Amino acid sequence: MRLVILMLVVLSSLYSCSTLDKSRMLKTPANYTFKEFIDSVDYKESYKIAIDDEIFIQMFSNDGYNIVNIGGNYRNSNVGGVLSDASVGIGVGVGVGNQRNGVSYKVRSDSTIKVPVIGKIKVVGLTLNQIEEKLEDLLESQVNSPFVIARIFNRRIYIFQGGYSANVFQLQNENTTLFEVLAQTGGVYQEGNASRIKIIRGELNNPEIYLVDLSTIDGIKDANLSMQAGDIVYIDPFINYGARISNDIGSSLGFLSSLLLVYTLIQR
Repeated sequence: MRLVILMLVVLSSLYSCSTLDKSRMLKTPANYTFKEFIDSVDYKESYKIAIDDEIFIQMFSNDGYNIVNIGGNYRNSNVGGVLSDASVGIGVGVGVGNQRNGVSYKVRSDSTIKVPVIGKIKVVGLTLNQIEEKLEDLLESQVNSPFVIARIFNRRIYIFQGGYSANVFQLQNENTTLFEVLAQTGGVYQEGNASRIKIIRGELNNPEIYLVDLSTIDGIKDANLSMQAGDIVYIDPFINYGARISNDIGSSLGFLSSLLLVYTLIQR
């Protein structure tokens, strides 16, 4: 009987070892070659518009004079987001409410957005600054000193904390770094491995995978990498094998003890 119990405990332990990290995602082989950070890489590279992005646009005349008053405070006296020029009689509403408002345009499959007065313009591959300049150039013939503000509100990345939690993080700023993302999502959890933070970027059928080690000060430069829309940040879990095996064995022994008790009562 003792031999049977011992064999059951051993088998339970082996099964526990095989299921310790079944919830772990995005494993890489031991000899996997990660993409290297190159010193000459521009960590602050501006984001370029892609299909399905949502661009928020505000348009003003007179170099945006109506946005602020002389004291530098925001003016709310006029209906906002309105592009107008009395000299040519144009009044194009691009928002509702005050001047903080504008209109969000989704980039179509043909790489364009359709803007009032202007019509379709190709934006894929352009930065926000380039879009602002392009719109101002197109409005120049119709509006006195056009002033355009463009932003992107649907840029997001995906953060996985070693299988313990996951978040979708909205990139509010164009040059948000990995440090900023970690700071706003609670840092590396106790169950996470700060020496193995993977950044998965690009097309998923052929991604670029970077490995960042923030367990030492040497990794601080890599953490200054600007995040891009669609990035996946995966923090490998730190698995305490000893504690997990002990817990599994304890559960198995409790179950076996119950069986043994039942068996003893039946024998009596």
